This record gives sequence, C-alpha cells and structure tokens, in this order.
Amino acid sequence: MTRCAIYARYSSDLQRDTSIDDQVRRCEEYAQKNGWTVVSRFADKAISGADVAGRQQLQALMQEARAGNFDRLIVDDTSRLGRNLPQVRTLIDQLEYFDIQFSAVAQQIDSTHESSRQLLTLNCFMDEQYIVGLRDKVHRGQEGRALAGFNPGGKCFGYRNVPLEDASRLGKYGRPRVLGVQLEVIPSEAETIRRMYEMFAGGYGLSRIAKQLNAEGILSPQPARNRALRAWCPSSIRSMLHNERYRGVFVWNRTRKRKNPETGLKTSRPRPTGDSRRVSVPSWRIIPDELWDAVAARFSDVKRTGVSRLGGFARSERSKKYLFSGLLRCGHCNSRMVIVSGQGVRGYSKYGCPSHRNRGVCTNALTIRRDRLEKQLIAAIQEKLLTPTLLEKALRAFEQSLEKRLTALRREADDGADLRETKERLKQEASRIADAIAVTGHSQTLIERLQMLERKIAETETRERRSKSVVQRPSVDELRRFVRERIGNLNQLVEGDPERARTTFAKHLPLIVLTPSNRDGGPVFEVSGSWKLVPEGDALQVVARDGIEPPTPAFSGPRTPKSI
Repeated sequence: MTRCAIYARYSSDLQRDTSIDDQVRRCEEYAQKNGWTVVSRFADKAISGADVAGRQQLQALMQEARAGNFDRLIVDDTSRLGRNLPQVRTLIDQLEYFDIQFSAVAQQIDSTHESSRQLLTLNCFMDEQYIVGLRDKVHRGQEGRALAGFNPGGKCFGYRNVPLEDASRLGKYGRPRVLGVQLEVIPSEAETIRRMYEMFAGGYGLSRIAKQLNAEGILSPQPARNRALRAWCPSSIRSMLHNERYRGVFVWNRTRKRKNPETGLKTSRPRPTGDSRRVSVPSWRIIPDELWDAVAARFSDVKRTGVSRLGGFARSERSKKYLFSGLLRCGHCNSRMVIVSGQGVRGYSKYGCPSHRNRGVCTNALTIRRDRLEKQLIAAIQEKLLTPTLLEKALRAFEQSLEKRLTALRREADDGADLRETKERLKQEASRIADAIAVTGHSQTLIERLQMLERKIAETETRERRSKSVVQRPSVDELRRFVRERIGNLNQLVEGDPERARTTFAKHLPLIVLTPSNRDGGPVFEVSGSWKLVPEGDALQVVARDGIEPPTPAFSGPRTPKSI
C-alpha cells in the first residue's frame, strides 16, 4: 500500500480558502485513481511561494517525511510547492533521499519516470519566471498609481485609505472595480502631527515629545512586529518629522524590499537617487511650509552642534566590550534594557528601561551602572560554576575536548615519517622550479608555483616539529586544578578578550531579566534568567545592589514651546 501526503497552498489573502479544497480534491482523485491511500494533508494559506521560510505546514510535512510516515507526496502543480527553482529542487532531492516519490497532477509529473527530473526543472523554471514577471508588473502599476496621486499601498498615520471605485465596471466577486486608493486626512491625527512638529520646532527633544504624548494617552501608530508595546517612541517621531507626505509631497520608490533567503525576513534598502519619483499632492498637506522649514532648521542645528554618543549609544568599539548588552530585559515590560545615560568614559554608563526613559509607559525607573552590574553578574556566575555538580560537568566536557586534541596529536606523531618524506619531495620540486627560473628567466607562473611550494614546506615543517613533541595526558587532579583556576580567574579572562566573553555569555545566558524591587529599605534589581549550563530547573538568581541609581523625579509635563 502506497501512503500519500497532499500539500496545497495559495499565495494571496485575496484568494479564497476553497482554493485549498479544490487542490486537495484533485490530489485525492489522483491518488484514488492509482490505488493509493491518503494519510495526511498539509496546507499553507495566504503565503507566497517565493520562499520556503515561514511556511509552517511545509516544514511539518518535511518532518513527517524524515520520520518515514508516507511514501509519496502529491501536489496539484509544481508552483504549489514553490516558485523558487533552487529551493524546490532541494526539497525534491530531500524527498528522494528519504525514498519518497513525488507527483504533480496538473503537469503529469511522476518522479519514477526517467524524464521526471527534466520536466520538473523546466516547470519550476517557468513557475519562478512567473513570479519575476508578476513583480515587475506590480511595480509598474504602483508607479502609475503614484504618479497619478494615489496611494500605491500601505498605511500612514494621519490618513485613512479610501478606495476610488468605478460603479460602471465590475472587478472580483462582483464588486465595483477600484481605480485607485486616495488618502483622506483624519482630523484628530492631523492635529497630533501638527502639535508634534510645533513642539520639536519649539525646542522639545524627541524623547520629551514621546513622553508627553504617552502621558496624555494619545494613541500612537501600530507598533512594529518586534515591539510589544503600543506607545510613542523617539525613533517613530523622528521618522514622522522627516515624512514629506505631511507637506503634500509624495516621494515614491526610494527603497526596495529584499528578502533574506535564510530567514525569509524582508529588509528595506535604498534605491539609487535617480529612481525615486516626487509627486505634489496638495490634498495630503497637513503641515504648512513655514513649520516644515522650522523643523528642518532645528534638525540642522542639532546636526551641526552634534551630540556626544559613546558606548551603547552609538554601538562603537567601546560598546563591543559591554558583556551583557542585548541580553538584559526589563522585568516589568520585557523591553530590552539599553544604555540610557552616562558618557562611558569612566565606566559610569547606566542601563535602564527605554520604555520608561524614552516613552514614559513603564514604571521601571531604576538604572544601574554597567560596570557594577557586570561585576555582580560575573561573581554570581563564578559562584554557580564552582558548585561540585557543575564543576564535574565542566571537567567532563574539558576531558572530552582534550582527548580529541590528544588523539589528533598522536595521529600526527604516527605520521612523522610521512611528513619527512613529503617535505623532501616538496624541496626537490622547489629546487627544480628554481633551476627552471634561472634558465628561462622571469616567469610569473613559475614564481607563483615556487611561492606556493615554499608555503607548503613551512607548513610541513611546523607539523613535523609538533609531531616530535611528547604527547602526555595530564592526570585527573591536574585537570581539575586547571578548570577550577580558569573559572576562578573569570574576571581576568573577561578583561583579556571581552568580545569573545560576550559571545560566550550570549550562547549560555540567552535571557537576563532585571526586575526592580526594594530590600532592606533600598532599591535593588532582582536578576533572574535562563541558564543553559546549570541542571534543568535551576536558574541564575542574583540581587544586584551596587550601582543602583534611585528613580528620577516623575515627568511633570512639558515646557511651553517657543513661538515658531
């Protein structure tokens, strides 16, 4: 009995779920016609086939394939499996490795046929070209909409999207055809934007504007996917203060989206300056020209005077030595703790919660000196590692690593005679090439060959010297003493190579949570986190007392802005 799995997919949320039903029905009929039994069904809905990343049902199917839970995969056509030729070919090769056959109903492709590989490659190439052509057509259509003053896609704070319909022409599902999408100003949001511009032009900082808007409960734009809190923040305000759409100018085609083939995530990259299009749309104007110019002048002043940005503020060479940057989380709002104050010159830079510092939406007002926090965490790590259980675990790991190294050295020692023979052969060949250069004169090819041989001779001599060394395995007591000394000197190891230490901490301490609390009448940070080195169920538990800065006075409201 042949056990079959069915995979179906459609790419756009404009399509209907019945598309999946239609694909599955055709595949089931095909299986029944051939006397096969369908044992599982997988379907990805509204997901593009341009990449395999993010297609959870496809990943689940491959897990079932590795487990050997079916013998044949059936799809309606090859484009359902994907529209990326190399990725689809890799998927099919993996299925073949698991002894799983493949069928595409529409193209009548069966992997058991001799010509199946050529047919599959040809159809996958056509599937990929379809999506390339579709991308070009969509971009061309968006350009036409943008030049006509319509919004080609996306939402923008301050406006609502209003489709312009043509009742005389019908589109999908009997609805009127959409000629374009116009932007309509939302008065309440437009007032917030004007106020934001006035505050910045009047001397407010970006962080102070964010705190004021959050304190008044003014709704912010939808947050990015990587940010849990919906609140105003300095970076979004900065972007809005540079958005020319608010002055009635639409700048289109400044960036392009590129998908990372490993993660499937899209990133924006700038296009050449000449590719952008500027279109005047007076109906979009929210900010008058004099206010726009005042904001631009303020940005110029800030840029001219400059701001001292050291340590974590600028991700400089100094910040690379910060051992726990990127690993610290706020225990109240789960925001990533960052350097919020200090110049970093004497180690006085401080960690704090950016949602409190920059947005005013978190109650965690404590800060802690970076250097003091690092010392306390390192001391806690040393104490944890020097327990008998973990010491034995570290010792066993070190013994295994050492044994592998000693085995390699013994193998090199056994190969000592072969190395001497190889060295003599290389020297003879180098001598012949040197004689040839002396007879024929300068030859770039011969000189490069001679240089390559000299490098090989040097490498062989190094391996030969190493093979002559006496390989002895240290005793268990010597190993134990060495491991204990290395752990006890953790501070020296960190100071000697901080970047390597930071990478190691990130590997074994993926999350460190700092929760503000009060103990013995004073503020402290209760530090906890997951630890991959300790036995299951145990965790890092520290109370950080040294270096804590008490909360600053509560935000009392903004100053009256200067006149524009």
